[in-house]
Amino acid sequence: MKFLSVLLLVLLAFTSCSTTKVDSQIMVSGRCELEIDPDMATLSIGVNERGETTKEAQENVNVKLAAVLSILKDEYKIDKNDIKTTNMSVYPEYSWIDGKQVLIGQKASQSIEVTIRNLPLISSIFDDLTEVSGINISNINLDSSKKSEYLSLARKLATDDARKRADDYSANQSLKSGRVISITEKGFDGSRYAIPVNSTAAKSLAMEDAIVESDYHFSKISVSAEVDVIFELEANK
Repeated sequence: MKFLSVLLLVLLAFTSCSTTKVDSQIMVSGRCELEIDPDMATLSIGVNERGETTKEAQENVNVKLAAVLSILKDEYKIDKNDIKTTNMSVYPEYSWIDGKQVLIGQKASQSIEVTIRNLPLISSIFDDLTEVSGINISNINLDSSKKSEYLSLARKLATDDARKRADDYSANQSLKSGRVISITEKGFDGSRYAIPVNSTAAKSLAMEDAIVESDYHFSKISVSAEVDVIFELEANK
């Protein structure tokens, strides 16, 4: 009888201790989106030229590209590391004449991407580039040199958001979120809003003898993070 009484006390003690341990988990999503001011931009410049031979077509491209690079490097002191070639191609050009495909010449093209780190200069850079006839300016996008710092902040705030959601869902069960079991990033968004600009615009417009320069309105850019977090649940004492 004395042995049974001791065993019962041990079982009761074990039961009492185990009631404070919750063997449960919860998975929730958290999200954060930050809007920040841009401090830089990228744009693409394309040159396409024709010639009777491949060499002539490429030389025509080189002439216009040299004029573009002179504006960027000499006038605006853009670092050579902020200018990179994204495409080069040469190919024959044909035309249908009297129902036959006839070779009419060669075509060459080259594209570069330029990073502009002094954002207020973009209007005058664009205007000066349009002095070079026949080039294509496109894909003008805003960016931030501090995007990685903001992304780290967005990840932290997204994780905090997930914990708050976990606590909201478990509160009715007298539980709260505990240690993190795992975090899975669902992807991040470093969106860059394009500047509203017409890439075929002339450098200036004569309007009642006034010169109208290009004017750009810069939007904020967004940086966001979204995570799935698994929390261990514990009793909310």
